[in-house]
Amino acid sequence: MAPRAPGDIVRPRRLSGVVVRPLNFTVRPRVDALLAPILLFLGFYAGTVFGTQMSRWGVLLWVSTIKHGGDFLGPPKRRLLWAFPFILLLHPAPYLVVFLVVGTVWALQGKVAPLWLWLLGGFYVYIAIFGFKMLRLYRKHLRRVTAGPNNRSRGP
Repeated sequence: MAPRAPGDIVRPRRLSGVVVRPLNFTVRPRVDALLAPILLFLGFYAGTVFGTQMSRWGVLLWVSTIKHGGDFLGPPKRRLLWAFPFILLLHPAPYLVVFLVVGTVWALQGKVAPLWLWLLGGFYVYIAIFGFKMLRLYRKHLRRVTAGPNNRSRGP
Protein backbone atom coordinates (compact mmCIF):
# COMPACT_ATOMS: atom_id res chain seq x y z
CA MET A 1 0.00 0.00 0.00
CA ALA A 2 1.36 3.37 -1.00
CA PRO A 3 1.81 6.06 1.65
CA ARG A 4 -0.82 8.79 1.66
CA ALA A 5 -0.07 12.40 1.01
CA PRO A 6 -1.30 14.93 3.62
CA GLY A 7 -4.04 16.32 1.27
CA ASP A 8 -5.52 12.96 0.18
CA ILE A 9 -9.20 12.40 0.96
CA VAL A 10 -10.01 8.99 2.37
CA ARG A 11 -13.52 7.80 1.55
CA PRO A 12 -14.99 4.82 3.37
CA ARG A 13 -15.77 1.87 1.14
CA ARG A 14 -19.14 0.17 1.26
CA LEU A 15 -19.41 -3.59 1.00
CA SER A 16 -21.05 -5.09 -2.11
CA GLY A 17 -21.67 -1.78 -3.92
CA VAL A 18 -24.16 -0.32 -1.43
CA VAL A 19 -24.84 3.37 -2.03
CA VAL A 20 -26.40 5.81 0.46
CA ARG A 21 -29.02 8.10 -1.12
CA PRO A 22 -30.49 11.47 0.04
CA LEU A 23 -33.59 10.04 1.81
CA ASN A 24 -31.34 7.94 4.03
CA PHE A 25 -32.43 4.87 2.12
CA THR A 26 -29.63 2.38 1.65
CA VAL A 27 -30.16 0.66 -1.68
CA ARG A 28 -28.19 -1.29 -4.21
CA PRO A 29 -27.56 0.43 -7.57
CA ARG A 30 -29.91 -1.93 -9.45
CA VAL A 31 -32.75 -1.28 -7.02
CA ASP A 32 -32.20 2.48 -7.14
CA ALA A 33 -34.06 2.62 -10.46
CA LEU A 34 -37.20 1.28 -8.75
CA LEU A 35 -37.20 3.87 -5.98
CA ALA A 36 -39.06 6.59 -7.91
CA PRO A 37 -41.95 4.34 -9.10
CA ILE A 38 -42.29 2.86 -5.62
CA LEU A 39 -42.52 6.34 -4.09
CA LEU A 40 -45.04 7.32 -6.79
CA PHE A 41 -47.21 4.33 -5.87
CA LEU A 42 -46.89 5.03 -2.14
CA GLY A 43 -47.92 8.64 -2.76
CA PHE A 44 -50.95 7.43 -4.75
CA TYR A 45 -51.89 5.13 -1.86
CA ALA A 46 -51.46 7.94 0.66
CA GLY A 47 -53.80 9.99 -1.53
CA THR A 48 -56.48 7.31 -1.18
CA VAL A 49 -56.31 7.54 2.61
CA PHE A 50 -56.21 11.34 2.55
CA GLY A 51 -59.04 11.66 0.00
CA THR A 52 -61.28 9.47 2.12
CA GLN A 53 -60.57 11.51 5.24
CA MET A 54 -61.17 14.80 3.41
CA SER A 55 -64.49 13.66 1.95
CA ARG A 56 -65.59 12.36 5.36
CA TRP A 57 -64.68 15.67 6.97
CA GLY A 58 -66.51 17.64 4.27
CA VAL A 59 -69.67 15.58 4.69
CA LEU A 60 -69.54 15.97 8.47
CA LEU A 61 -69.21 19.76 8.13
CA TRP A 62 -72.06 19.83 5.61
CA VAL A 63 -74.37 17.69 7.78
CA SER A 64 -73.69 19.82 10.86
CA THR A 65 -74.71 23.04 9.05
CA ILE A 66 -77.84 22.02 7.08
CA LYS A 67 -81.35 22.05 8.50
CA HIS A 68 -82.62 18.68 9.67
CA GLY A 69 -86.19 17.53 9.66
CA GLY A 70 -88.28 14.72 8.31
CA ASP A 71 -91.60 12.92 8.52
CA PHE A 72 -91.60 12.43 12.27
CA LEU A 73 -89.38 15.43 13.07
CA GLY A 74 -91.58 17.96 11.32
CA PRO A 75 -90.41 20.57 8.84
CA PRO A 76 -86.66 21.16 8.52
CA LYS A 77 -85.65 23.67 11.17
CA ARG A 78 -82.90 22.26 13.39
CA ARG A 79 -79.18 22.44 12.74
CA LEU A 80 -76.36 20.60 14.48
CA LEU A 81 -74.29 23.73 14.97
CA TRP A 82 -73.17 22.57 18.40
CA ALA A 83 -71.17 19.79 16.68
CA PHE A 84 -69.46 22.11 14.17
CA PRO A 85 -66.52 23.22 16.41
CA PHE A 86 -65.83 19.63 17.45
CA ILE A 87 -65.81 18.44 13.85
CA LEU A 88 -63.69 21.37 12.77
CA LEU A 89 -61.03 20.93 15.46
CA LEU A 90 -61.00 17.24 16.40
CA HIS A 91 -61.09 15.61 12.97
CA PRO A 92 -57.63 14.71 11.60
CA ALA A 93 -58.27 16.12 8.09
CA PRO A 94 -57.38 19.79 8.77
CA TYR A 95 -54.13 18.73 10.40
CA LEU A 96 -53.33 16.50 7.44
CA VAL A 97 -53.92 19.48 5.13
CA VAL A 98 -51.49 21.65 7.12
CA PHE A 99 -48.88 18.87 7.11
CA LEU A 100 -49.31 18.42 3.37
CA VAL A 101 -48.99 22.13 2.60
CA VAL A 102 -45.84 22.46 4.71
CA GLY A 103 -44.31 19.34 3.14
CA THR A 104 -45.11 20.53 -0.38
CA VAL A 105 -43.60 23.96 0.24
CA TRP A 106 -40.46 22.36 1.67
CA ALA A 107 -40.18 20.00 -1.30
CA LEU A 108 -40.61 22.80 -3.82
CA GLN A 109 -38.05 24.99 -2.01
CA GLY A 110 -35.54 22.14 -2.00
CA LYS A 111 -35.33 21.77 1.78
CA VAL A 112 -35.93 18.02 1.47
CA ALA A 113 -34.54 15.47 -0.97
CA PRO A 114 -35.88 15.55 -4.56
CA LEU A 115 -37.24 12.01 -4.19
CA TRP A 116 -40.03 13.39 -2.00
CA LEU A 117 -41.39 15.05 -5.15
CA TRP A 118 -42.21 11.59 -6.50
CA LEU A 119 -44.19 10.79 -3.35
CA LEU A 120 -46.05 14.10 -3.56
CA GLY A 121 -46.60 13.62 -7.31
CA GLY A 122 -48.41 10.31 -6.75
CA PHE A 123 -50.42 11.92 -3.98
CA TYR A 124 -51.55 14.84 -6.13
CA VAL A 125 -52.37 12.55 -9.08
CA TYR A 126 -54.83 10.64 -6.90
CA ILE A 127 -56.32 13.84 -5.45
CA ALA A 128 -56.85 15.18 -9.00
CA ILE A 129 -58.54 11.96 -10.15
CA PHE A 130 -60.71 11.91 -7.01
CA GLY A 131 -61.65 15.58 -7.47
CA PHE A 132 -62.66 15.11 -11.11
CA LYS A 133 -64.76 12.07 -10.18
CA MET A 134 -66.53 14.00 -7.41
CA LEU A 135 -67.15 16.93 -9.77
CA ARG A 136 -68.64 14.57 -12.34
CA LEU A 137 -70.95 13.00 -9.74
CA TYR A 138 -72.00 16.44 -8.49
CA ARG A 139 -72.84 17.62 -12.02
CA LYS A 140 -74.87 14.45 -12.60
CA HIS A 141 -76.73 15.09 -9.35
CA LEU A 142 -77.48 18.68 -10.38
CA ARG A 143 -78.89 17.48 -13.70
CA ARG A 144 -81.22 15.10 -11.88
CA VAL A 145 -82.36 17.78 -9.44
CA THR A 146 -83.06 20.38 -12.14
CA ALA A 147 -84.85 17.92 -14.44
CA GLY A 148 -88.55 18.13 -13.76
CA PRO A 149 -91.85 17.96 -15.61
CA ASN A 150 -91.25 21.37 -17.16
CA ASN A 151 -87.59 20.77 -18.03
CA ARG A 152 -87.30 17.44 -19.88
CA SER A 153 -84.30 18.52 -21.94
CA ARG A 154 -81.97 18.15 -18.93
CA GLY A 155 -82.78 14.58 -17.94
CA PRO A 156 -80.37 12.05 -16.48
